[in-house]
Order: sequence, then structure tokens, then C-alpha cells
Amino acid sequence: MLYLPLSKIVKSTETLVASGASVAAEGAALVRAAGASASGVTVSQGTSGEIFAGFSFAGVSAAPFPITSTSKAESFTVPSSGTVTLAFTPISGQVLIYDKTAGAVVAISGGVSVTGNTVAGLTSGNSVLITYKYTLTSLQAIAMQGDVQPGGYAGARIGQIGLIQGGVIYTDQFDASKDYSNVAKDGLLLGANGIVTTSGSGVAIAGAYVVALPTVEVPFLGFEFTAA
Repeated sequence: MLYLPLSKIVKSTETLVASGASVAAEGAALVRAAGASASGVTVSQGTSGEIFAGFSFAGVSAAPFPITSTSKAESFTVPSSGTVTLAFTPISGQVLIYDKTAGAVVAISGGVSVTGNTVAGLTSGNSVLITYKYTLTSLQAIAMQGDVQPGGYAGARIGQIGLIQGGVIYTDQFDASKDYSNVAKDGLLLGANGIVTTSGSGVAIAGAYVVALPTVEVPFLGFEFTAA
């Protein structure tokens, strides 16, 4: 999902979706296959050799795709128990704990654990920001983005998708377990299933740089890029 109030799309187009491929979210990284670039786009898989094309965009009045998960950020002052309770249960492996008092990421290992929606083993009295992804119920999805376009996204019927090729976007299609606070220019990589990440063998998004970290108010990752 894209957060459009802060996104600034300066270059976009419509493009074919590769045969047999499908796009199920806005703000997902799209690529072309080396040697078959004219066949259309598909979501990135985080492998070497992918040709970055841009990010998916549908731009219709109703929601183009049913969303199944999204990102959230919550801020806490850790109580004496060292335990805080999140509003929702995170998806496994999609949690980042940043200790604002210590100025460092807290590793989820040893004494720090995430069980259900409970985070334990934190330092009492410190201020922490916890960013994570969670699975949405159908009612939560409707409350967040409204009903899906009747009949589904029209582009899916004719095999095409909107493609953002340059600008600033705020997306929830990112690996929530990664720390984006010190990512260098060109440090954003293509990950599996159209997500953005900071590690792995995926192709770097050349020239991209982070402009905003997920916050309690806007739990989306913001970055500027161009698909040159």
C-alpha cells in the first residue's frame, strides 16, 4: 500500500504485466527479466540479474487490491517489568526494536523476545520505537482503505499495471526487520515478493535514498528514487 498524501510521483506510465505474473499490492517493486524485458513486469524476487522498473500503482477511486498486511510503529516508555504489549501480533521476523534512549537497534535474541504481541526483556525506563508488520482482518482492511473496486482492478483483466518510475514514495512494502536509519545512497535493495530491504543478493535501487523512517503517525518507509 502507498501513502499518497506524502508521496510525490514525478514520472509514471502504464506497462504490461508478464504472462503468468500478478501484482497484488501498490508500492511493490517491479522488475523485468534480463533478456526478456519486453515481456512485461513482475514483482521482484530479490535475485541477481533483475532489471528494476519501478513501483506498482493503480490509482483508482476504490481500493485496487485487497490488502492482507501492513506496517505499524508504536512508541513506549518501558515499564519496570521490561515488557510492553503491542496493539497487534507481528508477523514472524518482521519486527525492529529501536531504543531511542540508547540510540541503537535492540537485537531480538538472548533476553529480548517477541511472543505473540508481547515484547519482553527491554531496558526499564528507556524509550523505544517498535516497527512491525501485522496481518489484517477483512474488516481492518476495509476500515483502512475502503472497499475493493467492484469486479477487481481493471488492469488485471487486460494484463497491465501502473508503474511509478521516479519521485518520492511512501510504501508499506518493506522488510520491517531492517534498520533504515543509516542506509547509504544505493543501499536499498530489491527483496522477495516486491519488498524493499537492505540485505541479500537483490539488485540495488541505484540512486535511491531514504527520506523518512516509519513513525507512529505514518508507519511507511519514504524514499526518493528514479528507475533510470
